[in-house]
Amino acid sequence: MLRASLLLAATLMAAPAFAQSANSARPTDCMVRMNAAPTSWMISGYDPYGGSLPEGTFSVTYINDGGSECRFAPLFDLSQPPFGLSKGTGKRIGYALVNLTDSQDVTPRAGRSLRTPSQRELVLAPNESKTLLYKLVANPEDVRDSGTFTQDVSIEAQDRSFRSLGGTQIVLGLEVLPSARMGLSGAYSMSDGHAVVDLGELRTGVAPVPLQLRVSSTGQYDLQVTSANSGKLRLGASDWTVPYSIAVGGTAVNLTGTSRLSGPTGNGYRRDSLPIQFIIGDVSDRRAGTYSDVISISVTAR
Repeated sequence: MLRASLLLAATLMAAPAFAQSANSARPTDCMVRMNAAPTSWMISGYDPYGGSLPEGTFSVTYINDGGSECRFAPLFDLSQPPFGLSKGTGKRIGYALVNLTDSQDVTPRAGRSLRTPSQRELVLAPNESKTLLYKLVANPEDVRDSGTFTQDVSIEAQDRSFRSLGGTQIVLGLEVLPSARMGLSGAYSMSDGHAVVDLGELRTGVAPVPLQLRVSSTGQYDLQVTSANSGKLRLGASDWTVPYSIAVGGTAVNLTGTSRLSGPTGNGYRRDSLPIQFIIGDVSDRRAGTYSDVISISVTAR
């Protein structure tokens, strides 16, 4: 009997301890969980010459998993300074982060979002959640190359005592497409959307026409040149022709077929002005009149 009563006493003594342990496991403090979807805030497919700003809108859902009310300000921290989007080399691209819900600038320019007295706190009751929208805008003036530029940051829920109530990691990014644009400067006029170059009175040799091909590119590029008459100036629809060739940036172009030229070497953003020369062939024994050809030039960024 003594042994049985001792076992019963041990069982009764263990019961209150188990109940106390289960009660202490219930969360009574504020506990903030964050759901950033996606976790990579990437501005994709930005064309520096497309006329639009590099920007994107993203969201974060804040959830109170605790048993008491949460009051906090969401702040952004740099995981590794300095500030700016980078692909490992070259100049960093500046950016701005704006909380669209209350129009607050939360950009971590100095390593962390600047907390101001006017900044409103986010208030969450137990088991409540709220979603905030953020806009990421990269500085187009800092774009000097193509590629993918990123920065790792963390989002932290910070209360008035500067205590962290929860956090998560995200990646900010900008994908800059290889892109190029071109135009002409010098002696030309426009007709029906086409550039018209007057070579003057045809004489054998280099035509005295100042003309430049202007190329803006995020990096290296290639040019493609074609002639409608395969390198011949033609008198209307007749068989009378004058042979000619051109040089772009000092490089001779074969107009008998499609010619491809590589632009100047070097990486990074560039603005080039390439002189275009017209070299006229034999003009003897040709009927008088206006001879013409159509040259097409296209540029492709690498």
